[in-house]
Amino acid sequence: MFALALLLLCSAAHADLYRWVDPESGSVKLSNSPPPWYERGAGPQVERVPYSAPAARAPDNPSATPRARWLDMLRTVALEPTRERLEALQALRQELDRLDPAGATARRAEQGEVVRKLERR
Repeated sequence: MFALALLLLCSAAHADLYRWVDPESGSVKLSNSPPPWYERGAGPQVERVPYSAPAARAPDNPSATPRARWLDMLRTVALEPTRERLEALQALRQELDRLDPAGATARRAEQGEVVRKLERR
């Protein structure tokens, strides 16, 4: 019961924001309520920033799609092959094969091509 009451009291605020420069101190003031002179139209100019719902959050790393991760790992292994990187590539391919079985054949061929190039060195 307490949790329900707490949820009702803690709902998100949907308020406009008001911004103005204090004439006495010269500092910028921000408030969710307008200054007393706002309605009268007297005093310093007040900027009203209307409320808008937050936009959908963009991914932290847009290139972090499974395909982009795979291609990045292939490039890394091709440029500087180490045993650890080859093992990481294999683990990533197995993970991606589990998540996207349709692309498994293409990934296996791409990995084989990189490994063949490394063997020729």
